[in-house]
Amino acid sequence: MHLAIRVSVVFLLFMGFAAFHKQVHAEEGLDVYYSFDTDEAVDESGNGRDGAVEGNVELIDGAVGKAWQFDGTTVVNLDFPIMTQADPEISIRCFIKPEELTGQHIIYDEGGAWTGICVRIMDGELEFATVCCGQNHPPAVIISTELPDTDDWIEIAAVFGKGNMLLYINGKKIGEEATDWQELGGHGQDGGIGQMSPGDTAFGGGGAFFVGGIDEFRIYSRMLQPEELSTAVSHQGKLAVTWGSLKSSH
Repeated sequence: MHLAIRVSVVFLLFMGFAAFHKQVHAEEGLDVYYSFDTDEAVDESGNGRDGAVEGNVELIDGAVGKAWQFDGTTVVNLDFPIMTQADPEISIRCFIKPEELTGQHIIYDEGGAWTGICVRIMDGELEFATVCCGQNHPPAVIISTELPDTDDWIEIAAVFGKGNMLLYINGKKIGEEATDWQELGGHGQDGGIGQMSPGDTAFGGGGAFFVGGIDEFRIYSRMLQPEELSTAVSHQGKLAVTWGSLKSSH
């Protein structure tokens, strides 16, 4: 009797875990997903795009489950094929808890100064830039806003598509700009989390390491919609509660 109950409980837990991962894998346009719940950059999107980690990895309490503390040496290099392909639409979404705001600190970078996308902190401002295409490109388009004055996790989303850029903080759109390009063209440089990919950034110069926490990092090959970004960073938010509950139950 007890054995049968235990087997049933284990089976139900397994099925719940499998259902959760199936839901993540089925999320429309999800190209890359790092939960940062372990000390390896394992892609949980189902696409097998694991990151190559350099520097130190420290696990801390995250916005949802665990997160990584980026200490100024940590970078996740993304060198799989989609990194150098053209992006008609792309969205970057994650939680951050920055500890150093002075100077430049790269959150995500892909491509370079001729064609690319970059999200960074620059002297207390959250900045999102895109540029395209080639040596004679128009000037980069940049959205810049002051970071919230908080010690809590901040959810950010940088969205590009149909010639438009949008930047969200904690589900609220705080900036929108039109570009002269309808897509981000293919490029020869890969991506990086916590530091730039090799070369330079969409801002036109070199990068510098991010210092602080990063959690629940995702890249989509589509434009995230406002209703998808309406979840607050607070653990009262539906998304955080759902992910947190699933993680804590296994």
